[in-house]
Amino acid sequence: MNTDAVRIIDKQTLPIGGFAGIVETRMAMSPKAWPHALTNTQISHGLDDFIYLAYGHFKPNNGAPLHPHKDVDIVSFITSGSVGHQGTLGDGTIINGPGVQVQRAGTGMQHAEFSVNDEKAGIVQIWFLPPRNGLPPAYQNFTLDKTGLTTVLGGSDSDTFDSDMHCQIGFIEDDKTLALTKPFVAIITRGTATINGKKVTEGQLIEGKNMSLTAIENLGLVLITQGEGK
Repeated sequence: MNTDAVRIIDKQTLPIGGFAGIVETRMAMSPKAWPHALTNTQISHGLDDFIYLAYGHFKPNNGAPLHPHKDVDIVSFITSGSVGHQGTLGDGTIINGPGVQVQRAGTGMQHAEFSVNDEKAGIVQIWFLPPRNGLPPAYQNFTLDKTGLTTVLGGSDSDTFDSDMHCQIGFIEDDKTLALTKPFVAIITRGTATINGKKVTEGQLIEGKNMSLTAIENLGLVLITQGEGK
């Protein structure tokens, strides 16, 4: 078996959906959480405790009304625009793109998210199962490194929520190379790169067992792998 083989899923080939003021393309759904997803061969089925990814945007001055979550870790990457957050974890937070908010729903929380101005706000939202159920709800905001990847979940120190997964988000300078020798899921959020010799571009999700990535131009990336103990 060729361990360099990768699968590329382009959001342009998938149906556009959403709800309320969010327009999104669901690119990854794990049968762990949605058993019916097993029969959908167009999308990714996730990786271990990475269970969901949607790529889309908030309509101008619009978004998702107050809704609940429980026992899930939610990574919201605001790729452009500005998104406001209200809910039981606190009101008034604004995430300016590119920026990240990570919410640990734990025993339960409710929140609303919305574009705060007359512009669309881009979002990549990613869900993970937490390392255990019943954790206290909390959230963290992250400012991204402009020339590298920022760990936003599952880091080796106390700056991130603990997780059996590892999620990094950010940007890679042109001609820089990143190598991995473990299973991964990546999504290109801007620009172009090659992964294991295949050219990839914005809106494409890539999954495989190892990776050699070279940034071509203006590369933005979400990278999901198993945690350090895996």
